[in-house]
Amino acid sequence: MTDSPIPNLKIDPSLKQRIDALASGFASVGDAEIAAVSTNIAGPLREDQNWISFCDSVTSTIRTTGYVVVRGLDPDGGKSLLCVSAALGAAFHTYGPNRIVKRFRMSPWTSELSHTIRTGDFHTDGNVSAIPPVGTAMQCEIEDPGAPEYGEQRVAYLPHLISRLASGTSEDVAALAFLTEGHAAMAHERSAEIWQGRLVQNGIIRYHPHSLRVASKRLGDQPQNIELVIARIHQAAIDVSVSFHTGPGDTVLVSNLTALHYRGACSVRFRNFPTEYDSRSLLVLHLKDPGDPERAAR
Repeated sequence: MTDSPIPNLKIDPSLKQRIDALASGFASVGDAEIAAVSTNIAGPLREDQNWISFCDSVTSTIRTTGYVVVRGLDPDGGKSLLCVSAALGAAFHTYGPNRIVKRFRMSPWTSELSHTIRTGDFHTDGNVSAIPPVGTAMQCEIEDPGAPEYGEQRVAYLPHLISRLASGTSEDVAALAFLTEGHAAMAHERSAEIWQGRLVQNGIIRYHPHSLRVASKRLGDQPQNIELVIARIHQAAIDVSVSFHTGPGDTVLVSNLTALHYRGACSVRFRNFPTEYDSRSLLVLHLKDPGDPERAAR
């Protein structure tokens, strides 16, 4: 396991006051989303030296570790998430007219990947898209009621993952070859679209075990040992990552191009079985390359 520390970044108190004031100026997260789509939502902060230093720290940390955990914010429905995510200098991806922030509440009664309490996989987001997001921002809204035993998070930085696989067993080396040399396919259950190509190319990765399995069932042309390959990649990602937890307001900014992110099993606390329970709630948004005209039109 890696001895690397968690890349925590504590918000300066004076900067937090500025962010809180900016966020509170929006009557709703919907108003903040409209501002984020049409303008630079963090524009009022652009000459603040603490904001400039914060942006530099965010980008430099992600450049060397693949992610950063921003501590010290308060959950407010996604307004502060929008403000802080602007530090990445990318445009916001929308999933509907002026819709940016999604809320994922964990449930014991679903198998949906974004909501299930089951252990997840190391993955990138938008892995079947023609052009995946460049970044993912995740803000804890409600902490897992079973934390810290539940709700573990990890991020595996691509250069570290590749190095670990390259120095491992023959099975690890075969898994690395699958990532960097093989022809893979990924698909979603609810879409006929299939992405095919090399999973790691030019220092960028797109990867999701579930999408590989769906495509394998549909096409039947994945390696026969696909489960072994997935298992070796998972273990290598565990070995090069550090377990961490987030409390309300804590925000994880992660590169969707150079890192895989992971969430462990979650828990629920029933107040009135089976419909009333406490569970982890997460606010998520994605960022795109502002210089890409195809994305900018979406």
